[in-house]
Amino acid sequence: MSHSTRKTRLICPLLLVLWLTASSGCDSESRRAKAIARGNDLFAMHCSGCHSRRRLDLEKVPPDLHGVFDRRSLPSGRSATDDLVRSTILTGRSGIMPSFEGSLSDEDIHDIILYLHTLRLPASAATPSGGDSRRAAAVTVASSFGEN
Repeated sequence: MSHSTRKTRLICPLLLVLWLTASSGCDSESRRAKAIARGNDLFAMHCSGCHSRRRLDLEKVPPDLHGVFDRRSLPSGRSATDDLVRSTILTGRSGIMPSFEGSLSDEDIHDIILYLHTLRLPASAATPSGGDSRRAAAVTVASSFGEN
């Protein structure tokens, strides 16, 4: 067997593995993008009525959830984690937020959380002059998750 034939036999499987790895990455990115889009739709259907509008008719105004995952922890010190958000969605907040247990599946909640990870604070809140508004947003988010 010639040297070039051996090279071809070694390179072809390597190229195949690289191609399969790259295409599976694209496939998982595509699935992730679809899940985020689905989370956006679910958020619009179940959450935005309170969390994206200033509902002055409510006793306690729910927070805008932009930036909920921008900080490692809430002002209370509790971590802003997927598990804490999942628990809040499932159990609700007594007298403030309804429980979605039974009306949202695990996949629905997963997709909503993926979508929430894409929500960022406005750029003005991240600037030094906007530091107070970023803190205010974090405090508002904290109060949404029982962090008072």
